[in-house]
Amino acid sequence: MTWRTRLSGRPAPGRRRYSYTLRVRVAAAAALGATIIVTILSWITIYAIGRSNMAQADQQLSMVSRLVLIQPVFAVTVVDILAPHKEMAVTVRNADGSLASTGVQLPPLPVGNATVNVDGNTYRVLTTTEAQPAGRVVSLGIPTNQTEKTIHEQRRWVYLAAVLAVTASAGLGWLLGGRAVRPIVKLTRALDERGPDGDPGTPLAVAGSGVKEADKLAEAVNTLLERVDRAQGETAAALETARDFAAVSAHELRTPLTAMRTDLEVLSTLDLSEEQRREILSDLQRGQNRVETTLAALERLAAGDLTNARDHVLTDVAELCDAAAHDAMRHFPQLKVHIDTDAELVTRGLPTGLRLAVDNALKNSARHGGATEAVVSAHRYPNGFIVIAVDDNGRGLPVEEREAVFERFVRGSQAAKGGSGLGLALVAQQAQLHGGRAYFEDSGLGGARLVLELPDRPVFTELSDQLQR
Repeated sequence: MTWRTRLSGRPAPGRRRYSYTLRVRVAAAAALGATIIVTILSWITIYAIGRSNMAQADQQLSMVSRLVLIQPVFAVTVVDILAPHKEMAVTVRNADGSLASTGVQLPPLPVGNATVNVDGNTYRVLTTTEAQPAGRVVSLGIPTNQTEKTIHEQRRWVYLAAVLAVTASAGLGWLLGGRAVRPIVKLTRALDERGPDGDPGTPLAVAGSGVKEADKLAEAVNTLLERVDRAQGETAAALETARDFAAVSAHELRTPLTAMRTDLEVLSTLDLSEEQRREILSDLQRGQNRVETTLAALERLAAGDLTNARDHVLTDVAELCDAAAHDAMRHFPQLKVHIDTDAELVTRGLPTGLRLAVDNALKNSARHGGATEAVVSAHRYPNGFIVIAVDDNGRGLPVEEREAVFERFVRGSQAAKGGSGLGLALVAQQAQLHGGRAYFEDSGLGGARLVLELPDRPVFTELSDQLQR
């Protein structure tokens, strides 16, 4: 055992600390509690018994004293005759120092009751001056041997009762503890039967047990299992996304990389004119741009696949659309973008993802549709949806291609060269992540209309989720 283990109080590796069952702990706790209570009650009982027996002895002395105090000196002679076996002792002390006593002489004591030892025997003594001449003190005593014997006998019964009470408490704790911990035992068995591959969606059967703690424990275990299952699902999704990213990257980048390698070999092996070199360098530049664009789009798709509901935050859709429109006009000077949104349009969503979708829609309008005018609109409708739409006056999109272009690496027949074929796939992914859909319609401007139809998630839902967490 290392010093770290000793200081931490944990058992050394390889040593398994013996653990007791909850039923045994309940029985032990019941026995311990009974021991404490019985010990206190036994002490009080024994003390009360001793006091009671001494009170009886004092009462006997008080009754006898009524006769003895009439003629105490005469009583000494009578007691010697009637109680030769020391069943009673009387001692009379006068003011002049004279003394009259039975065979057992009691020592001088203050007025009152006291217990003394005389010649190896214990006496309960009453010393009094009641109804006596000045200076006379009378002491009456009775042996307490029988009283002490009775006390010892009663103590034995008290001790026996205490042992029986503790034993009975432990036994009842064992029996009743078994019933009390039965829901916990059932919960443990349910967990054992579930096994490592059990379905966390199946709740543990402890409802109706009547034990609040067991029900709460089952609820906590189910919550933990749900979290573990969710984490495993997210891990599996991340692994699948990584595999998909690697496979798609290898497939889609093979062609431009091969072309770039060919161009480099031509540059390094052939004697080219300046015009030919410029043409090959332009091809290399286009290939590099295609690789970069494809990797960036794949990265965004992978990031979207790893998104979950916890990433959704309050999002101002109107402000987002306005920013996207101004950026599009800055990147594409020939494009004029108009804004048509509700004054206040706040919902829960992925602001980065929605901005990416609007950016890609405007980029497609300018680059592939040849549009010079576009309208970005966003409105909340009474049916519980928010609709974001991008209309343009470009070439439009054939009806038969409007669904296919949302697939990865699918390009429209009228698309310009140099695209990755992932822009609209990103738009469709963001619509799906928000629980909605993306589709094309004919635009009133003469071109295409890209629509994102998203379920509205109001602000109060965010607040209620925060309160629940």
